Parts: sequence; C-alpha cells; structure tokens
Amino acid sequence: MYNVIIGTAGHVDHGKTCLIKALTGVDTDRLAEEKKRGITIDLGFAEMPGDEGLAIGVIDVPGHEKFVKNMLAGIGGIDLVLLVVAADEGIMPQTVEHFEILKMLRIKRGLVVITKADLVEPEWMEIVRDDIEKQTEGTFLEDAPVIEVSAHTGHNIKELKELICRMVRQTEAKRVEAPMFRVPVDRVFTIDGFGTVVTGTLLEGAVSVGDEIAVYPAGKTAKVRNLQVHGSMVDRAYAGQRTALNLTNIKKDELRRGDVLAAKGRLDVSRMLDVKIEMFKDSPRTLVSGSRLHLYYGSAEVLCKAVLLDAEKLESGQSAFAQLRLEEEIAVRKGDRFILRFYSPVESIGGGVVLNSNPPKRKRYHEETLLALSVKEGGRAEEILLQTLLEESRRLPTLSDIGKMTCLTEKEIADRIKLLSQRGQIVCLTENIAVHASYWNEVKEKAAELLFRFHDEAPLRQGMPKEEFRKKIGEKLFLKQSKPVEILIDKMIEREIITDSGNIISAPGFRVTYTPEFLILKDKTEKEYRSMGVETPEANATEAMEALFREGRLVRLAYNCFIHKDCFEDAFGKLKSFIDENGKITLSEYRDLLSTSRKYAVRILEYLDQQKVTRLENEARVLDNKQSRGL
Repeated sequence: MYNVIIGTAGHVDHGKTCLIKALTGVDTDRLAEEKKRGITIDLGFAEMPGDEGLAIGVIDVPGHEKFVKNMLAGIGGIDLVLLVVAADEGIMPQTVEHFEILKMLRIKRGLVVITKADLVEPEWMEIVRDDIEKQTEGTFLEDAPVIEVSAHTGHNIKELKELICRMVRQTEAKRVEAPMFRVPVDRVFTIDGFGTVVTGTLLEGAVSVGDEIAVYPAGKTAKVRNLQVHGSMVDRAYAGQRTALNLTNIKKDELRRGDVLAAKGRLDVSRMLDVKIEMFKDSPRTLVSGSRLHLYYGSAEVLCKAVLLDAEKLESGQSAFAQLRLEEEIAVRKGDRFILRFYSPVESIGGGVVLNSNPPKRKRYHEETLLALSVKEGGRAEEILLQTLLEESRRLPTLSDIGKMTCLTEKEIADRIKLLSQRGQIVCLTENIAVHASYWNEVKEKAAELLFRFHDEAPLRQGMPKEEFRKKIGEKLFLKQSKPVEILIDKMIEREIITDSGNIISAPGFRVTYTPEFLILKDKTEKEYRSMGVETPEANATEAMEALFREGRLVRLAYNCFIHKDCFEDAFGKLKSFIDENGKITLSEYRDLLSTSRKYAVRILEYLDQQKVTRLENEARVLDNKQSRGL
C-alpha cells in the first residue's frame, strides 16, 4: 500500500480549493468565514480516489500572505506538491514565497498545475509557461510535469488524476517502525461519546489502537482508543496517512496545534537547537546574529533568537551554522526542516535543518563545535553516531538516548555500534550503553592516575578500598550518580584495567613489597595477636595489621577489631561442636565455653551472624543451614 500526502501551494485565489474539489469531490473550505470571504484561511483535508493499493490524502493550504503560518502548519508532512498557478495571473508574490518554502523544506517531488486554463488565449498561456520555467529552473520542479486544467470545465482533470497516481507509485517509501511514530497536531476537538480527538499527518512510524503515546513538549501520556484514516476506522495507521486519534487520559484543553504525538521516550524537549540556516535567494531582510525570529516547525510556531556561530550576518542566499534559543520548550528531531520569518514585519526569510535537538549553550566561532556540526550536517550515519558519542559519552547514553539524538531506531544503532566496536572506535559497556573510545581512554587514564598515586603514597597497602575508589573516580569523571560509576568500574575490572581483590581496588600487577624492618614488625604483631586469643583490643588498623589481614592471618571482626586466624578457628570450632551436640547455643553458654567475658563472645557471634554462618533464634544461635559446614 502506498500512503502518500499531497499538498497544494500557490497564490491566493489561484484555484487550489476548486482544484481539490474537482479531484476529490470534497470542498475543503469548512469554516463559515472561508465560505463568506471565498478564500482558504485554515488547512483543509480530503481523500483522493486512486488506483488499488494507493491511499492519497490531500492537504489544501491558504494562499493569502496573512495565513502563511497556517500554510506552514500543513505543508511539512507532504510527499508530493501541486504548485498551483492561475493562467490569468501567472507567477505572483505568494507563488514565489510558497515555492521558496517548499525548496527550504526539501520537498522532493511535485508538478505544476496551471488552473483556469479556459480563461486565457494560447499566446498568454505560453507566457505563463515561460515564467514557470524560469521560476523552477535549477530546482526540484525543473523537469516536473506542467499540466493545464480547468476545474470549471473539467479539462484535463482526469489526466491530472492519472498523472498523480503514476507519481505516487514512484514516491519513496516512508519509515513505518513503531518507535519512529510521530504526528504534529493540527486540530484538536471533542466528539460526544468519544472524548478528545486530534488530527495530523503521520510523518513517520506507525500507531495502533491501544498504544500508549506521549504528548510533547508537555510530556503527558495518553492512550489511543480509536483510529481513523480518511474517515474509516482502522486498527493501525502508518506514515503517509492523514490520521485522527481518539485519545483517553487527556483532555482537549491539555492539547493544542503545534503539539507532537510520538512514541514514549523518543523525543527530547529543549529550549535550544543547533541548526544550519539558509536564507532564501531573494530574502527581503538581512539576518544579523542575535535577531529575534518566528520559527515554524511541524505544525507549530515559536519565537526565538538566532545566534550565528560562524558569521556576523546573513544576506540573501547565504548560509551559516547557528543556535536557536527559544522562548518556549519544543520537541523536534535531528533532520527536521523548519522555516524562519522575520519578527517584525513578519516576512519569510529562510529556513534550515535541525542538527542537534538538545544542545548545550554554544560559543560563537568555536572550531570544535563547527567541526562537529559539519559532521552532523553531511556525515554518514556511522559518522553522525560516532560524533554524537564523542559529545555525549560523559552521560553514558543508552541506545534510546542515542536514538533521540540521531533519529535512528535502536536496532539501527545496535547494528552500527557493533561495526564501530569491531573497529575499536567505541567501547560497549553493557548491551544498552556504549561510549566513544576517546572517553574510554580518559576513564582508563584517570583510574590509572588515581591508583598509581595511591600506591606511591601507601606502598604497604594492597590497594584502595572500593568505596573510596568509587567516590574518587566519580569525582574525576564529574559523575554525580553512582550507577554510571559502577558500570565503568565493572567494565574496567572485566578488561583487567583495574584489579578487584575482596573490595580492594589496585593497579594490575601491583604487589606490596615489604622492607626488612616492616617484616619484623609484622611478625611481632602476629605473635601479639596469637598470644591474646579472643581478647584482642579495639584499635585503629596499622599497616602491619592490614597486611596480616590481607594475607589471611588476621580475621577482621569489625572495622577496628581483629583476631588471629588460629584463635578464631579455635573459637568457631568450639561453637560448632556445641551446636552440633545441643542444637543451639546462648551468649552466656558461648562466653563460658571460651572462658572469656560477654564483650569478646558477643563480637564473634555478631560477626558470624553477619557472615550468615549463624542466626539468632529465640535468644540463641543456631547454624544457618546454608552454612552448616562453617566458614
């Protein structure tokens, strides 16, 4: 099935609405004011009967200069344009403006329809055709068909329908993956018994009855109760269709023209955009950096300030990278086209393409920024993905995050990540998270720097406590949350960049080297602890005690309390034998068994509880079934 949206463009009173009625049988002027004034004010919609396998929606746009904003709300989602020129007037100011808009929005295909052909002589028609040829030279309509019709007499209407159907079959297929679903809202209303209904052109993706979707930029969620395509109820709607969505869990006054319906989590909301601006070749204004402008995207309009990043000003036909700083939050994707109009007087001056939908504030003439934007403007998908990771790796972006920034599905991203990983250009931290190789090198360098300094300052310690390492590496990498730090640590351990030995982190290959003096002290400390039995004092750990603990000669009952391994094993053996014979042991019984005080008995029992060797039941200890064989 070919699902295609056709749009009209052209000067006011050049017969766009009459042409659509002749093609579809539908009068798209639905408003009373439109009937009264005889001109199109807002968007109109119809379905054109086509051959089997064709679903052709038609959008009628206003031609009057006062309603260009309404024209822009509908023209962005079209696949094929009918540039309408009246035979009795020829090319007019709004013809030119609409055509400039079509070129800026990168509409790829269309044809020129000369209406009111019954009103002029052949000689005049030749003049009109010559003007059209000059206007379209070097554009996407340069070699497009030009057909003369009359909605009044029906001349060539049938031939135009056949031509449209042929061109529709040659139209490039749209993306229909569900995660890409997106509909700019152009109408919101309620229907008794159904509730809130919104309409719009399904730009890409697909949506089904029962789907939960998001409303941007507000971030509210709604559920699709019913779907209509050209007045018929359907279970699923696809890109290229005019769609009406009956939504639950949201009220009419929570929606407006310009909102965007999209798959949950697939769009970023932002007040800044990195863009490439292009001025119309006959722009009536000069764009100076810092100018206030009207930005038109999808079906919405917002005011913004344009900060040029590599120029001071732009004249007709010139282009530059820029950052648009917006007065309201919006939700767009990389690759979206837009139109700019001067703030006052409101005149169309140019447009461009979104390169980054949620950037930080940029400095002007910053070489690294300009290079990155050049890649995002013209690079291949792999290059754009790599550049995105270069900029975003510090946030440890997920595949979903990258999808919002690159306009790729998670599958497309995963396939490219696999390729880039094989080349060594990125590193996969988890199945869902990848970082640029340069960031990974930075992580390794900071970890090595941290551990080498620690080993240099504390050569008699095996390494840094894991919690201390986690905190310090997080600070060095400016990571405030613990989860990203854990992911990086786990990957470094997996790749043997750092060594984890019982919650102690050290540099690979590091070994403690003891001096003869320290060995004497260590042996002396061990003898002291062996002689003390279970009645060891609480004390801050010395290097000698830590070394004995690492070697397994001391058991750490608490942070500042050690006992010699032989003494501990003797104490545990007595406990186990007693429980094996009696089934349980009380604190007082264990105290007497060890011939010591309650203080020393309880700390051994609490340690065994923590190790899940024993557990307290009715004020007596029993062996944990899972640990009945001991430590």
